[in-house]
Amino acid sequence: MRSIDALVILIYLIGIVGVGLRYRGRSGDAVDFFSARAGFRGMFGSVVVGLSLAATLFSGISFVVYTSTAFSDGIRILLGIVGLFFAWVVLRFWFLPRFLSDCGEHPYDIIERKFGGPTRLILSAMFMLLRLGWMAVMLIAPTLVVLGAANLGAEWFWPVIIITGLSCTLYSAIGGIRSVIITDAVQFLIMILGVLFIIVFMLQRLELPPGGAWQSLSETGRLRLLDFSLDPTKSFTFWGLVFGLGLAGLGNYLGDLMMLQRYMAAESPRSAARAAGINFLGVVILISLLVTCGLLLWLWYQQRPDPNLPAKADQVLAYFVARELPPGMAGLLIAAILSATMSSMTSGIVALAGTFTQDWVQRFGRVRTQRELIGIGRVVSVVAGLVAILLAGFAGNLGTLFQISQAALGAFLGPMLGCMVLAASNAAVKPGAVITGLALGTLTGWVIIYSPVAVVYVGAASALVTVTVPLLLTKLRAGYL
Repeated sequence: MRSIDALVILIYLIGIVGVGLRYRGRSGDAVDFFSARAGFRGMFGSVVVGLSLAATLFSGISFVVYTSTAFSDGIRILLGIVGLFFAWVVLRFWFLPRFLSDCGEHPYDIIERKFGGPTRLILSAMFMLLRLGWMAVMLIAPTLVVLGAANLGAEWFWPVIIITGLSCTLYSAIGGIRSVIITDAVQFLIMILGVLFIIVFMLQRLELPPGGAWQSLSETGRLRLLDFSLDPTKSFTFWGLVFGLGLAGLGNYLGDLMMLQRYMAAESPRSAARAAGINFLGVVILISLLVTCGLLLWLWYQQRPDPNLPAKADQVLAYFVARELPPGMAGLLIAAILSATMSSMTSGIVALAGTFTQDWVQRFGRVRTQRELIGIGRVVSVVAGLVAILLAGFAGNLGTLFQISQAALGAFLGPMLGCMVLAASNAAVKPGAVITGLALGTLTGWVIIYSPVAVVYVGAASALVTVTVPLLLTKLRAGYL
């Protein structure tokens, strides 16, 4: 790695950890540490929370997946934006008013009030398993890019994993949710800046006129947006991207505790709604930029054929960074990918710590002081970060990054979405029926993962089963009575 690139990355890591430590939560306040309840005020607070929501959704995997998918398959993945728009409408006009009026001090308080303590603990355990596995997988993407971009050998895999993971763990454990939300907002802006730089660089050096570029992309089908194939084994069809990814996106916004925490950090339901809109706009902009980057990479290597170009699309971005970007710009792009990873990982660490402390530690054993709860949360944060680092070494043999991310999220977030929808809708279902729905929904997700059906349908199918089973059981029970 060139020294100036290493310097850019080092400055980024020191700077982001410094910002996280500077804006840590109030001393001795466990609620502020874990949820920053209504702590972000005014328009500025809405913007910060909105950018944090967007950054939480984007990990290093997202950064690589959108680029590599556009490189190999074209713009069809943009159809996922239609599903995201649907998710935003449901979030803004249906879910937020209901959730924020009844959420208590912890996102899962609403689950316990509606369906009892056991259901809350099951959902809490599912979230912790999901986020531990997700953080481990999430560390792989930036590590592969750093290794490829810096021409580092396999012996550097663990050092890069450890440096990234420990940086996230440090300010998450000390600063809590408040520092994570602030750094998320900064990191999202770094992501956009990094992608813009690489797009401008390629546009300046590509010799194709706009008409020629359009023709080249059209001839290979990369500008084909709609594929109405009913083949359930294909991922990038209209149905898979709009409904499959759409419901998966809804799972992120309604079922993921990391997102629920951020709604609660806004000062009011109106502020949370503004933040959701800012998040949607930011996500659309970043997805569009990443897809543009993937298309330009394809055009680049059409103009400049390279016999050593990696066969796997996931590795093309790292290859390009290592061989084409000038000194300094490569470091900036790697910093942008690290930003994507660190924003998601820190969110996961804090959410895990809060869930374990508030759902389990406070429920069992003696009553603890606020300082004791914060201390336990910090210990859990460190342990969660270390476990994710260790698991990352075993997550690289599970398939492409797209397959890994969709499988991991769908199998757990689908049932969590279904449970939260039942709670927010005040459905008259029994706790036992909800638990049965969660079990069958999770089973459905894993069955699809190991079937020929495309992984984009995992979250949708598991969510639908989780919602319909309790409703059917309730109706059958009422009919027999």
